[in-house]
Amino acid sequence: MNGFDVVGALLLFVPPSEGRLRVKRRVAVDATLERIGTFFGGGSALHAVSWLKHYLQMKCHVAVDNAEPLWITFAAVFNTRRAPHGAPHPAGAMSTGTVAAVSVSTSSRAVASSRATTARRTTRASSSPSSRLDRCCATRAVPSRVGSARTSGVGFASIPAPRRSTLTRGDDAYSGTDRSGATASALSAAGASSAFAVGVDAFFSFLGTALAALVAGFLALSAWRRNLGLLRPRLTLSKSPRIARLVDSCPALHRPLRPPLLLQTSLAQLIAYLLKRNLVPEARWTRETLTTGDGGEIALEWYECCDEDDVWNGLEGDGSVTASLPSDAPVMCVLHTLTGTAADFVVLAREATRRGFRPVVCLRRGHLDAPLRTPKFNLLGNCDDLDVHLEAIRMKFPTAKLFGYGESAGTGLAVRYSGEKGTRNPFTAVSCVCPGYDTTEGGAFSRFEPLLDRHLLASVKEMFLSANEELIRGFECAYVAPGYDELIAAPDMAELQRRLYGVEGYSSLAEYHERTNPMGTVRDIAVPMLVINSDDDPICAPSNVDDNLWAFEGDVDRALVRTPIGTHCCFYEGRTLRPRSSWAHEASLEFFESVLNEKG
Repeated sequence: MNGFDVVGALLLFVPPSEGRLRVKRRVAVDATLERIGTFFGGGSALHAVSWLKHYLQMKCHVAVDNAEPLWITFAAVFNTRRAPHGAPHPAGAMSTGTVAAVSVSTSSRAVASSRATTARRTTRASSSPSSRLDRCCATRAVPSRVGSARTSGVGFASIPAPRRSTLTRGDDAYSGTDRSGATASALSAAGASSAFAVGVDAFFSFLGTALAALVAGFLALSAWRRNLGLLRPRLTLSKSPRIARLVDSCPALHRPLRPPLLLQTSLAQLIAYLLKRNLVPEARWTRETLTTGDGGEIALEWYECCDEDDVWNGLEGDGSVTASLPSDAPVMCVLHTLTGTAADFVVLAREATRRGFRPVVCLRRGHLDAPLRTPKFNLLGNCDDLDVHLEAIRMKFPTAKLFGYGESAGTGLAVRYSGEKGTRNPFTAVSCVCPGYDTTEGGAFSRFEPLLDRHLLASVKEMFLSANEELIRGFECAYVAPGYDELIAAPDMAELQRRLYGVEGYSSLAEYHERTNPMGTVRDIAVPMLVINSDDDPICAPSNVDDNLWAFEGDVDRALVRTPIGTHCCFYEGRTLRPRSSWAHEASLEFFESVLNEKG
């Protein structure tokens, strides 16, 4: 039977005084290796690749050079083909079962001693009848430098632990004068080891090949999708000539998306989205706190700069890139996500500032990193509160045009507010990224991907309920609606939405839907609107878009853009892994610029 060199080794660097511990560790690891070998292939030795052998040899050399105490167990199993007349083959007849278990003090004296021992064994073996055979065995079985593990072709191998923890100079198996039993046991182990070695080698070869093929295929497919334009957005325009002209002026809407090579799946982009605060620059914001008519607290977060700007450390200007903008520079009002804050929009704010816009995030109740002032909050925002936001902006920049940019839950407020205002809408144009459309029963809240639904549910409960438990419990008697215990026990986002109508300020669920559903006022929107949705969005499902395509019919200034990739509010672009920009940001800002530059 043809065998393979079976390599296995145990190196334990412990002080010489811990002899008992060394024995326990060696026996335990040898037993573990034996069980692993039996499990995989019935053998008792663990097959290793050649680099492991070189690594172990290197470790031995370092130990010798540093004069460190070394405990090493090694053995060898060679080709077990038999010679004619049933005699063992010289390469397989050596003491394959011999174990050299030596506690070595790797000093120069020990190295010299090991060389002398090698010479004595060679001389003793040459006097036996089978001198030629034993000379070969003695030369190959004992390393010239035990401490350095130089084996002259002999591989390391772990074998079943011997009955005695350590072999002494007087043992026959150590001296090589009586090795018939050890040789027979090792030869039998070699056969099993060969089968095990073949199986393990084939398994890891297949595993490596399959993994390499998958990676190469994924990278090739990703590059193919990018280069062949398969990620091009699809446009659905209303019958208005104006919206057609505006869209034609937006290059981003007519080119393929360029996601990073390793972020071309929904899951990969979603993970990057959850980690984006660690991937984007640190920013400086100025907060302006506002008070609503009922005593609630909201705020405006004005973007100043980020740590990639020269003004960050005072190298230029007064520490704000927006300070140099003219007073009539257009203001981009950002309406954030369900649990969003200003930190989620650093990349957008930086790009908007570069294009001449003044970014400001309109923080809703409960998003100020502070407890609620009143027992009222709104998942999708409140039109009366947005009026307070916009009035404060107008007082500060009375001649500036306002543009509304909404993401996810923020799109609901942008659409509802724009519809309620009609022709009196303070926004010049609106962009909605990943809207959920209908928020009534069976709508957007019922179509979240289950895993993300649980994540959002936990985040909403923590931000609005747990952080304000005492306040909400104290006002439960003020309305006939589910109280704190019922709210905190909601099993999913759809059920939580059903129970929140009381703390949102409505007397019934029907009134809540009537006053907050974005699709209830969408027909009355009178300003240009760009809507962006992704086919792989796990939050705002593509079925939401299909059910509400009627909103883009007729002579209205609306454009729907659907992309094959982008997941929820991501649309990342870049080279390899780190997102450098967002296609949705670029498309929205180009749309706003088209409206600004529109003639007549």
